[in-house]
Amino acid sequence: MGCVMRLFAELKRRNVVRVGVAWLALSWLLVAIANLLFPAMEVPISAVRWLLLGLLGAFPFVLLIAWRYQMSSQGLRVDRGQDDQNPASRRMARRIDQASVVLMLGALSLSILFQVLAPYAAKREAAMTAMQAEPTVPTDTAVPLVPAGPADPRSIAVLPFANMSPDPEDAYFADGLAEELLNVLARIADLKVTSRSSSFAFRDASAGATEIAARLGVAHLLQGSVRRQGDQVRITAQLVNADDGRQLWSETYDRQLKDIFHVQQEIAQSIADTLADSLGVRTVKVAAATTDLQAYEGYLRGRQMFIQRGSNLPAARELLERALDQDPDYADAWATLAGTWYVWRSYAPGPEGIDAYQRAADAAAKALALQPDHPGALAVSARLAAMSGDRLLEARLIARALTLEPNNANTWLWQGLSLIEAGHINAAHASFVQAQRLDPLSGLQQGWLGISTSLLGNRTKGEVLLKQAHISGWRGPASRALFLIAHAEGDQAALTQRYYDWLHDDDTLSDEQRELARSLAPALTDPAQREQASAALLSAVAANPKLEWTILLDVFGLTDAAMESAMRNDRSATQSFLLSLWYPQFKTFRRLPGFLDLTRREGLLAYWQELGPPDGCTLEEMPALRLDCAE
Repeated sequence: MGCVMRLFAELKRRNVVRVGVAWLALSWLLVAIANLLFPAMEVPISAVRWLLLGLLGAFPFVLLIAWRYQMSSQGLRVDRGQDDQNPASRRMARRIDQASVVLMLGALSLSILFQVLAPYAAKREAAMTAMQAEPTVPTDTAVPLVPAGPADPRSIAVLPFANMSPDPEDAYFADGLAEELLNVLARIADLKVTSRSSSFAFRDASAGATEIAARLGVAHLLQGSVRRQGDQVRITAQLVNADDGRQLWSETYDRQLKDIFHVQQEIAQSIADTLADSLGVRTVKVAAATTDLQAYEGYLRGRQMFIQRGSNLPAARELLERALDQDPDYADAWATLAGTWYVWRSYAPGPEGIDAYQRAADAAAKALALQPDHPGALAVSARLAAMSGDRLLEARLIARALTLEPNNANTWLWQGLSLIEAGHINAAHASFVQAQRLDPLSGLQQGWLGISTSLLGNRTKGEVLLKQAHISGWRGPASRALFLIAHAEGDQAALTQRYYDWLHDDDTLSDEQRELARSLAPALTDPAQREQASAALLSAVAANPKLEWTILLDVFGLTDAAMESAMRNDRSATQSFLLSLWYPQFKTFRRLPGFLDLTRREGLLAYWQELGPPDGCTLEEMPALRLDCAE
């Protein structure tokens, strides 16, 4: 007992207890500061845990230093057991006590402040997430983003993997790995895999697994993280049951970067094994797309830019071409480059002196030469075949692409576009339904589903979907569709405003067309101004005949001039009109004598003769070829 008392007396004399209390008070204060500042500085909240562990880890060393040294009039020196009447030692003891009190008061104040502010921060974050992820629509007409009822037990969504690497620029690598896994899983027969654009929408969401799965209409979620340092990579992955949030499988992989394809196969195979009861036993194969890691990294970056579209397309092209310089036999990179060139004209004028569609065709051909059944290259080639007028070839190519990759929402969408151009509205609607099931949060999928729904007669539900698509960022085509619906229905109350919305949102209109069209707006609802508006429009067409005027001409009743414009322009300039061809207001246009000539040029006539005429129509060949359609 006496030994214990002497030990406590010595700890007191050497200020070890005081220093320990002061260090704990300082640690409390630093953690309180971190809790307040780290979220505002976008520092991962896990950093607070590491800070706390570091401070606690240093605690024994702080006590050791306090035991070993003491403050004297000559400064810090080794404690050799002198009397505690040393004035410097007593002053130091009082200062440590004072510092401990100040540190504890500061930590207590900040902790109370954090507790007060936390609920408001959480509410604000939830509100921001809701604003970004949940479009507001009237509750009496809202339609579900995913099918009603329980999720298919053979369904999964791959959420974006968290980037735990020291370099924030490595986020593309984490995203690329998650997307590669998504692509591998999408090739497993009977497994429904949600598209990237929908699952990645939950990157920063605070929603739980059950809520995310409900929004996406899936039964399982794959989550994970990636930490990369040099050529070393640590990947964690876990499969979660969406019903109860239960973890079905998890694993951590420490590998060299050169083994990345093998890791992808291990993860995909583990998931297939875990879901074996519903999927059946199968082997997942992941072929190494390239052996050049620089090409692989360039491809991941380029594909990320391609997915984002818009102003990112030039950067995507540069990165993909750089990857192909490293590995000219990289089929995935060629296919993504083909897609980049194909969508280019939808977002910006083509580069000076370059035929974007020809570049797309060349890149797709190189991908197919390396991998004859590459689904992405087949899908691009299908749409290019339609533009060249060979729609029968398009139908075969896109059917083959879907057989190889049935979970590709974009390919289902492109098949729907082909069908809607051909007037097969019911079949197009089925394709759009499937695309929306695979990519339920995409404005693109919602928009085309809204268009086909409207064309099938359900205007109310179609407009709700189109408004959701507009809020989600699919603005120009949605506004054009909403205007054409109002125009077909003779909705005078909504007509003018929707006309202005279309002109504002549609980037395919030139500035000259937009300015002229705005000046013609009064003639939409005032027949007395129609003649003057028609003259102004015809004059503008004569001055710039190469622009796409077909829709505007038809809207103002100039159907003969609309047909001349459509026949004068090349196929790439008539795409938006062909996708609008089966709206009710174009029935007069479809009765014109030149309509069959237009459909012959576009490959539609040969398509109808082989695969059937448009819905509600018959194709009569005797005594003369004609298309008869019910009103």
